[in-house]
Amino acid sequence: MEGRSANHFEMAYTKFEFLLDFGQAYDTSEQPLLHTRIIMTPSSAKTLSKMLAHLIEQYEGEIRVIEERTS
Repeated sequence: MEGRSANHFEMAYTKFEFLLDFGQAYDTSEQPLLHTRIIMTPSSAKTLSKMLAHLIEQYEGEIRVIEERTS
């Protein structure tokens, strides 16, 4: 499985799909380099959201509270 690092995210939706774009931003003055688009159904997006929230809750309980990025 290929692994890609992402620190920039763009999201959108249509009536039938959620679009999640992942990329890398190196400098705030440059356009981020988008490298991956994930397209999923609204139901799958909701499942992903719940799974990610649960994973973050576990991480914060075991390791440390994650500070939110301001930009």
